[in-house]
Amino acid sequence: MTHQDYLHDLIAQAGERLTTPLDDKDVHELRLTCKRLRAAWQLQRADLPRQAVKAREETPKTMAKSLEGSREMAVRHAMLGWVMPRVPSGLRPSLARLRATMAAQLDKQPIEADRQALLEAFQGESRQWDDEPLTRKRVRKGLKQTRSKVQRLARRSEKKRDPTLCHRWRKWVKYLTYQQDMRYTVEGKPGKAPRDRLKTLAKRLGRQHDLVNLNAWLKEAGKLDDATRLALGAELDRLTEEQLDKALRQGKKLGWL
Repeated sequence: MTHQDYLHDLIAQAGERLTTPLDDKDVHELRLTCKRLRAAWQLQRADLPRQAVKAREETPKTMAKSLEGSREMAVRHAMLGWVMPRVPSGLRPSLARLRATMAAQLDKQPIEADRQALLEAFQGESRQWDDEPLTRKRVRKGLKQTRSKVQRLARRSEKKRDPTLCHRWRKWVKYLTYQQDMRYTVEGKPGKAPRDRLKTLAKRLGRQHDLVNLNAWLKEAGKLDDATRLALGAELDRLTEEQLDKALRQGKKLGWL
């Protein structure tokens, strides 16, 4: 198997899913395929201009976005469930009511996707990879660049503790994970960064990001009374900082800090 075979297999599997109506698992797998394709395009940065790579990854990025549906609400619903046992008991009834309202709305949300448009987009993506083959040399050089970028972002995130910067760090941690997965599948070479640590790190950073977004959403007028909103905001700030501290500990274990 070559890296081209790996990518074409991903696209073919996506095409098979699009031949029938989509369920939640299909949507998850299709979005994951798009993320893997974006990670593969980042490996081309070794030889292609940055703007060219950005243009190439726009197709899988757009496809993933078209599959989001009610994902934002689903993430908030899940985060409320995670937060509830970690905040004072007096705040929990308000969160439970919000979560129940969301659950009712999510049950009514159908999965909407233009399967034909997605199929054509994946076919176009396949042709694009034929025009820009991903070689072993590019993978090797690209992985080196990704590792360097991830380490730089780790150090900047530790210094600034900025949620937007940390979210970017997470994106590149995921890229590294998918790039290492591909190389292992094709070449049998395990990644230098252990996958379980990368997964834990991405989970911590993802939770930090979701907590920041949940806090911003809850601060909008009308969702909670002022006293509850202020008290909950302080708790969410605390939990956000805790998740970043845990992420930074993973960064240290990976040798990036």
